[in-house]
Amino acid sequence: RIEAAAVQAVLVQAGEFISKAGGSAANVLRSLSQGFQVPTRLLGAAGRDEWGHMFVQSLGRCGVQMEAMSEKDGPTGRCVIVTCQGQRTMRTAMADSVRATPEDLRPGDFQGADWLLLSGYALYGEGLLQAALQQAQAAGVKVALDLGSFEVVQRYREELRAVIESGQVALVTGNDDEAAALMGAAEGAAPEAFLQYAVGSGASVAVATLGDKGCVALSQGEGEPVRHPAYSGIDVVDTTGAGDSFAAGFLFGLLQGYPLKRCCQIGCLAGGAVVQALGAEVSDAGWSWMNSHMHGELAASVARSSVAAVQKELLQCYSLIAGIGRGVVYYGSARLKEDSPHWAPAMELGAAVAELLGVATWTGGGPGMMEAATRGAISAGKPVGGIRIQREAGQTVRLVQGDHYLPKECTAFCNFLSPRKVALVDAGVRESEESRTAYIFLPGGLGTMDEFFEILTLIQLKKLGTKHAVPLILVSYGGFYDGLQKFIDGCVAQGVVGQKEYADLTVLDTNEAVLDYLRKFYAL
Repeated sequence: RIEAAAVQAVLVQAGEFISKAGGSAANVLRSLSQGFQVPTRLLGAAGRDEWGHMFVQSLGRCGVQMEAMSEKDGPTGRCVIVTCQGQRTMRTAMADSVRATPEDLRPGDFQGADWLLLSGYALYGEGLLQAALQQAQAAGVKVALDLGSFEVVQRYREELRAVIESGQVALVTGNDDEAAALMGAAEGAAPEAFLQYAVGSGASVAVATLGDKGCVALSQGEGEPVRHPAYSGIDVVDTTGAGDSFAAGFLFGLLQGYPLKRCCQIGCLAGGAVVQALGAEVSDAGWSWMNSHMHGELAASVARSSVAAVQKELLQCYSLIAGIGRGVVYYGSARLKEDSPHWAPAMELGAAVAELLGVATWTGGGPGMMEAATRGAISAGKPVGGIRIQREAGQTVRLVQGDHYLPKECTAFCNFLSPRKVALVDAGVRESEESRTAYIFLPGGLGTMDEFFEILTLIQLKKLGTKHAVPLILVSYGGFYDGLQKFIDGCVAQGVVGQKEYADLTVLDTNEAVLDYLRKFYAL
């Protein structure tokens, strides 16, 4: 740690340097937001100076929510990093900089979060780490503790151990040097002893990065640690932020409910992506490299743009469909909940159709009619899948999977509507004469009608069902779709569509009628 004057002296001596926004927790959140589309919020403090302004603006452009940051009179903390041939050394200048305090934390900052990431650097703010732990516990938020740095562990070893042993931490992360400093030479070889210690103290998961050797992790109930090697063949430019980027990838895996081995793999990929450029921010080429390894060569050309994001989401959806299998796709209103007269029939239909056809049940993964049909299929013991969107009608749906009726491994998440729509249509395509699929429309509103007329148009244009016809069923409980039928008849009467273009549409008003139709269609 050095004074601000020493920072200036180093910069003058260097002559040429690059300024980038960063810091332990900030680097993790930027990678989560920018590379994995996870909503993030940074809590901390920045000074009212050009460095603080640059910091807030830079992270905000990467998608990190910065509204909870405190702006204070005084200088913003800085860090000098000298890098050469892939290695680096660093010194922080925090002595006279502004700091976050316990009073800066508000209960609303933690609402709706799944995880709170605490950096060991928070111990430099008196009472800050303990206050954050208390707020997280009150909000029911899981806590991840990153040890921060070797120097932090040396200075605050007992405090860090007390936090870990409190049982309030669900995830503990650090590198091998930090793990060794935390454990002490007399307590066994790190990092294995560190993993056993953290998990034995109550953490659900502990992970240690091993530099160019990859990582090792342990979770509750696992007898042996899980190891994953670092990725080879990388042109290492700068190792700054490698551990932070690893933590982002590992946390993403946990958020998605992935097995520990997969979490380690994504962490190593994210760490490998950031070292390919100068600084702690992953470049476009780095994200492309990571996605090519995560999703296959189809994603090798992925760049940081909306087009690239749509492509990546499609790859994720197609991978899920390939794993679960195509089947019956249900559409319907997200607003019709358990108090709706249509809920029970929709749930019963989901169970009965799943048993009859013996295939997967697919929905948009939202509430209402989608949930009812899926719960029915689950009760019948049949496979289910969901392609979720950030927002359903009447509510906001978080992309990060929390408590939900769909199993985590059966869910894909989309920021964009287009990949979700394409994937749901694909989930109902019949690949062969033996395939049994269907598109079933339960009572719904604008979104349901959008999907309904899209499928009708695809059939009209002979883009769907030309080789192997697919049942298209409108379920009109209690005459729900009588008005729609009148509209369709009016379109035919006015000559804007032909009667034969609706030949593939079947309108039925009871579950038994739907089941009878499917039995006849598939000769069951």
